[in-house]
Amino acid sequence: MKTTRIDIEGPNGNATIARSDMTIEIIGRRGTRVIETRDGRSCLGYRRFRWAVNAGNYDEIDEIARRLQRALDGYEGTNGDVADYRRVLAAFED
Repeated sequence: MKTTRIDIEGPNGNATIARSDMTIEIIGRRGTRVIETRDGRSCLGYRRFRWAVNAGNYDEIDEIARRLQRALDGYEGTNGDVADYRRVLAAFED
């Protein structure tokens, strides 16, 4: 079995994680602001992000897991919060 892509979602955004050769690519979007529509409803405005990390650089993968947790959850989490994202990235490591 080979994992080629994982889609994840948090309360503040979503991301797709995929591997290409020796690079783990993360493409996603995170909520940045609330926008009021003409009819009085509100919707979330998003900002896109794209990160790439070497599949063999474990320190860099740890840092990307922290950034991903902060982007998708909307707050800086504890080590336990980050560990969930780290486990997803581990599927693509060397």
